[in-house]
Amino acid sequence: MNRKTERILTWLPRILSMLFVLFISMFALDVFSEANSILQSILALLIHLVPTYIIVLTLIISWRREWIGAIVYTILGIAYIILAWSKVPFLAYLFISGPLFIIGILFGFNWICKSDNKMNKEPKKNHHDRDDMTGEHKFGDAGQAGFAILFFVVWISDTFYFRYTTFLNDLVPNIIRAPIGIILLIMSGYLAKTTLSQVFGEVREVPSVIRTGFYKYSRHPMYFSEVLLYLGLLIISVSLAAAVVWILAIGFLYYLCRHEEKLLLDRFGDEYRKYMQEVPMWIPRFRRK
Repeated sequence: MNRKTERILTWLPRILSMLFVLFISMFALDVFSEANSILQSILALLIHLVPTYIIVLTLIISWRREWIGAIVYTILGIAYIILAWSKVPFLAYLFISGPLFIIGILFGFNWICKSDNKMNKEPKKNHHDRDDMTGEHKFGDAGQAGFAILFFVVWISDTFYFRYTTFLNDLVPNIIRAPIGIILLIMSGYLAKTTLSQVFGEVREVPSVIRTGFYKYSRHPMYFSEVLLYLGLLIISVSLAAAVVWILAIGFLYYLCRHEEKLLLDRFGDEYRKYMQEVPMWIPRFRRK
């Protein structure tokens, strides 16, 4: 495959994803046509933009892991068809699910193309091969992606369509829930971006326990950011069904933490054992001894 085709396969699904984000975001502007106050309209807009947040998050994750984009975009397209079945005209399926399927297929081709290139060239050193990285569970990424897909499907379907387990939303008004949930989503995104850059963007010549940045306060801030992401969405719209998935995801993340800590203890011994005694697994203590 020539370089021009490779570049097209690399950028086309990403550009289409960004255009799709703009497209679905326009539907949220309908909130301004309702007779609400400015504050109510803004809160309603932020809530109606949840599908946009999901697509943006999927694009960020898929930017370097195309196989995730191939799977998640396809599942989102199928989920829309199932959830909106017989409720919308055919054109709605065509303009919503259609682009999702196309983007998923393109990400799949992009992933296959990159895999072929790696087989034909000397592989570039990635984080799995770096000496300063201890390792992770072989099913960690797939498990996290699976729980993310399950959570989003359950949360979206229960919040916007079935509403079987969302009765607790009546106890607290949107004007209180929405700002808290959005703040948690922002915190989650910032925490994930910062810690990912710190761990994977910096090559440490001498392998050591990371104790800078957010790692001063939490041993696993990346996993904690996932917990905050789910919690933020659950506060925006309380779905007991999605909360069950959230609890199961927390259990899986806890298992991953313990697995990785065993590897770190084997490698760093007392240095990491002391770190475990001083720094909590997830929730920071923000106090000095």
